[in-house]
Amino acid sequence: MFCSRARQHGTLSLLSNLFKNSSKPSLFSSISNPNISNPKTATKRPTSLATLNPQETSLTVSITSSPVASICSLLSNSVKEPVKIESLLEDYKEMLNSDIVLQVLMNYKQLGRVKTLEFFSWAGMQMGFKFDDCVIEYMVDFLGRRKLFDDMKCFLMTVLFHNGRVTCRAFSICIRFLGRQGRFREALCLFQEMETKFNCRPDNFVYNNMLYVLCKKDTSGELIDVALSIFRGIESPDTYSYSNVLVGLCKFGRFETAIEFFQEMGRARLVPTRSAVNFLMRELCLLSAKEGAVNEVRVHSSRKPYTILVPNVGPKSGAIRPAVGVFLAVCDLGLLPSTFVIIQLITELCRLGKMTEAFEILKVVEERKLNCVAEGYPIVMRALCEYRLVEEASHLFGRMLSLELKPKLVVYNSIICMLCKVGRLDDAQRVFQIMSKKRCLPDSVTYTALVHAYGEARNWEVAYDLLMEMLGLGWIPHFHAYTLVDKLLREHGRIDLSNKLERKLESQILHKHCKAGQLEAAYEKLRSMLEKGFYPPMYVRDAFEHAFQKYGKLEIARELLENMDKACEPSTTEIRSS
Repeated sequence: MFCSRARQHGTLSLLSNLFKNSSKPSLFSSISNPNISNPKTATKRPTSLATLNPQETSLTVSITSSPVASICSLLSNSVKEPVKIESLLEDYKEMLNSDIVLQVLMNYKQLGRVKTLEFFSWAGMQMGFKFDDCVIEYMVDFLGRRKLFDDMKCFLMTVLFHNGRVTCRAFSICIRFLGRQGRFREALCLFQEMETKFNCRPDNFVYNNMLYVLCKKDTSGELIDVALSIFRGIESPDTYSYSNVLVGLCKFGRFETAIEFFQEMGRARLVPTRSAVNFLMRELCLLSAKEGAVNEVRVHSSRKPYTILVPNVGPKSGAIRPAVGVFLAVCDLGLLPSTFVIIQLITELCRLGKMTEAFEILKVVEERKLNCVAEGYPIVMRALCEYRLVEEASHLFGRMLSLELKPKLVVYNSIICMLCKVGRLDDAQRVFQIMSKKRCLPDSVTYTALVHAYGEARNWEVAYDLLMEMLGLGWIPHFHAYTLVDKLLREHGRIDLSNKLERKLESQILHKHCKAGQLEAAYEKLRSMLEKGFYPPMYVRDAFEHAFQKYGKLEIARELLENMDKACEPSTTEIRSS
């Protein structure tokens, strides 16, 4: 399996094959073919060193020059005419050390992958694989980045066979790369062999990488208990140890244990990472949202029992309380979650009607001057209006204006609708005026709420003016709003205003049909208007004519237009001015 994975990335397990010459066969050694090289690296040419004949180069290169540059030049030039590396680097055996090996390895872009591995194998055999820690760590990283996991493990076994030392950092690199590729069992096996086979006691860096693999990368959930047992084996867990376990527990739905770990961190005076806090709070908010959705109920009264989904009547708050507690705790520690998580928490609190907690979180956010203040206020405002908490909503709205936050249309609509429902029309009118001063254009929801409120209060003058203003802005009122105002006008004997309102509404509907290209509806609407004696204004007539002309059906509408023009001739000025 390891060999096939290596072939996919352009290089066979060349290093493993070369290691076999100097070490015993090991569990991690792989089958390789040294005769096949990477075609990409085989054609690569050096960019800074002169291209010379390898046989002449050994004579012309001065021994007093830099050994690293000389070795790189020899290896690069040997691509054209292959020469055995033993004879090519014969003069550099005695001067080899870990610093030279490391510098040559760092020139892998010039040498190519195959030559780099050949040189390292040769250098290892010359030095008995007694490298400094930095060389071993660099080579492990080199192999891991290229997904040569067979070679990486074989290299560790070779160093062990030569009584070399493998550091905890090298093991951490191996474990992390294995985990990133989904090789969780292999990473766990390597971790378990550190003390038994390599006589290397894991440090916190190794523990944290192992927990990172098991908790964050594993998606099956089968290894979370193993991660917990590994965590309990750490003498002094640090922030990253706890944070990795927190994410894993939340990821697999073990929230009670996660809260216990979070509290244990607080007792240890450790601050979790921001990503762990975000993950914990987000999952708790999602769990709270699911609690308020539906539940499965088993029905046993039937001959054959079955399960049905029943919506929760009373919203629960079992998961939201720990989320609020986590937020306040990390705030005291000087850490704040992300804007998205804070908004998610505020939204869930508002959905559950816990406005006191929502106010408390909003206050903390405001004190810290976070970017989510402008987004948090509208959410709380809409919730207050929905629950008709007038005083609290009025106070919060004044607070928004004092902070020079620009409320959006949805905030204005929420306040106006709430005030209209509770019968405070003067306050609603004041908010409507503030809305105009702030240059926030109202929509149909704004006008409909005000028209309904004034209509219910039987104030037909204001209701009529608002409805005409609404039609002038191009908004078509709801049928009930129009019917309410029309009824009031007729009750007060204002038939003229009723007819004017009806003509305005019919013209607006006709204009809407023309803009939407609904020719049949537009034709029927204009004909019905002419039958009632209503003549649309000039801009509506032009829109009607343009719509039929656009679709090549002007001849169909010409008769209606001519009849309208003839009827309008006696009082053209009066009709067009309306």
